[in-house]
Amino acid sequence: MPRQDHEDTTRRRTLKAALAVAGGVFAIGRAHAADNAAAENPAAEQSAPVKFTPEAVHYQPTPNDWKKCLFCTYFQAPSTCGIVSGTVSAQGWCDHFALLHE
Repeated sequence: MPRQDHEDTTRRRTLKAALAVAGGVFAIGRAHAADNAAAENPAAEQSAPVKFTPEAVHYQPTPNDWKKCLFCTYFQAPSTCGIVSGTVSAQGWCDHFALLHE
C-alpha cells in the first residue's frame, strides 16, 4: 500500500510540473505574439502625443508676472511647446506652466 501512495505523489508532482510548464509556454507565447504585433506596426505604439489647443489652456502671448514659456518645462525653443499645439512665444504663458528645473 505505501507504494500506491508514492505513485500518487509522483503522479501529482508530474501533473503539477506539466501544468506549470504548459502555463509558462502559454505566457511566453502570448508575450512573443505581442512583441511581433508591435514590431509589425510600430506606428501604433509611437503615435504623436495629443496636444492642447491654445484656447483650452488659456494661452496668452504675454507673461504672467515672472512665469513665461521660456522658463517652462514644456517649452521647446525657438517657438514650440510639448503640450500646446501651434506656435508659442518664449514670452507667453498658459495654465499648464511648469517651472523648468535644471
